[in-house]
Amino acid sequence: MKKGFSTLDNKHATGFMAKLPMGFTLTEFLVSMVVVAIGMLCLASFMSISRRSVIVNDMRSRGVEYLQEEMELFERLGYRTVVNSFHDGVQYDASDGLPSEYSRWFLVYHDDPMPGMARLQVSVSWTEQKRSWTIKMETYLTRK
Repeated sequence: MKKGFSTLDNKHATGFMAKLPMGFTLTEFLVSMVVVAIGMLCLASFMSISRRSVIVNDMRSRGVEYLQEEMELFERLGYRTVVNSFHDGVQYDASDGLPSEYSRWFLVYHDDPMPGMARLQVSVSWTEQKRSWTIKMETYLTRK
């Protein structure tokens, strides 16, 4: 090797090295930066969608929790207390103690579907980012 020349110097390279361009051109660099930028934007949009899904699922989980609390309360009260305390087919508000974005209500139907049974319907609704959601659950209480 001659003194003062580098093997990376393309002018004095021999063989296949003489045919390879050295480094990246400005166009190649800019194209790669555009590809990376598009990839980062896609990743950012996925993060936004993921965050929204987490928020919706969290609010839905809390709604189900509030629904389950009310159902368990009625099951502890039992058939006789529920039938004697609440009128047939009247909607009652049960939102006490819930966060302001949630509301809960219930209806009791006496002798439905047959005498000696009461159908209990509990609903929870909430508003999240201008959308309303409602979950309903039904159960039956019987005389023991």
